Amino acid sequence: MIDQTKKPEILAPAGNFEKLRAALAFGADAVYFAGTNFGMRAAADNFTPEEIEGACVYTHERGKKLYLTVNVVPRSGDINELQNCLEEIKNMSDKPDALICADIGVVGLVRKILPHMDIHISTQANTQNWLACEAWAALGAKRIILSRELSFEDIRDIRRNLSAEVELECFVHGAMCVAYSGRCLISNYLTSRDANKGACTQPCRWQYNLYYLAEEKRPNVFLPITESTESAGTTIFSSKDLCMIEHIDDLVAAGIASFKIEGRMKSAYYTACITNAYRIALDDFYANGGKIDPILTQKLKLETESVSRREYDTGFFYDAPDIDAKICENPDYIREKTYLGLCVGFERDDSESGGLAVFEQRNKITKNRQVQVLSPGSFGRDTVADILLNEKNEPIESAPHPFEIFKIRTDFEVKLGDILRSAD
Repeated sequence: MIDQTKKPEILAPAGNFEKLRAALAFGADAVYFAGTNFGMRAAADNFTPEEIEGACVYTHERGKKLYLTVNVVPRSGDINELQNCLEEIKNMSDKPDALICADIGVVGLVRKILPHMDIHISTQANTQNWLACEAWAALGAKRIILSRELSFEDIRDIRRNLSAEVELECFVHGAMCVAYSGRCLISNYLTSRDANKGACTQPCRWQYNLYYLAEEKRPNVFLPITESTESAGTTIFSSKDLCMIEHIDDLVAAGIASFKIEGRMKSAYYTACITNAYRIALDDFYANGGKIDPILTQKLKLETESVSRREYDTGFFYDAPDIDAKICENPDYIREKTYLGLCVGFERDDSESGGLAVFEQRNKITKNRQVQVLSPGSFGRDTVADILLNEKNEPIESAPHPFEIFKIRTDFEVKLGDILRSAD
């Protein structure tokens, strides 16, 4: 029988407060987020010191955890500001449950200023063996977020040789990086924006026009570079997206304590939809005594395909990088269902369960559009926006303005935080 006491955590991204609320509402056990400095997603909205404390209160009131990223690779000129940042955290009445760090000096500084704070070692540290894990643990780390280039065999070997109290975390869904766990210099070289300080411009996703690539001292050894007939160049640097929704059993068997979803730059709809899918998959796996329901899994795979993404793959869990580099054939995002609105109210009518669902607009919706309502723990429920009203209950043909209030009639109850999306 599967050990119910060791059920992995679902860890979701929170690029801003709306995404944090969506992650928690749709089943995350914990979220990870960043302050305005020292996180690896500088372009995300991120959180001011006051917002960090507010996020801690909001999350802890719901019995969940949150981890603050401090995982940039700082230069010496950044240390004073970093120290001030950690002092601010020290003085908060409600603090994050852990700090995510990548640099050994940052770990030492955290231990000095916040001696009782849990430390998680970021995937940016590129940890690939149990010896490195033990070394980080000796410096005070509670959890290691492993390199994304590891196979299941590698992970199982680490787990077997690692102290039981040290947790392992792995990315199970989202964008991957062509560089080892994000240690990339292309952005800095081409745009002077440092990826290792969270300012990556993602030049790996750009298209490049090349005829051949050869190392100087190996003029007759050509790297195979191909160009898609549908694009203007090669996407040799652009990685496929990771999706492990069909492999919950192997993730659990490997001894991974936390299933991490990438995507702080993605929408609240992305956060909700993907978190919801993995929550359902993991809960069903444990409810069925460690068995995967293939029919449910295929429905969940379709859910993961309803968000904006690149081609999906299983990353390097089953294939080594030198065997398959997981390069995209399609350089563009695959766009599926559209995030239309967030439920902010429900006005019940005289029917048993129906009424007017009140939404805050996220993308344009038109009258008579086929739509779905996504609720935590379920799949999208179909309905039609055949009645479309504004905030004053006046009939309208569309709701084109960001954050405007609109209403549609449904035959079922819609709850606060539910998501309205297109059905196609």
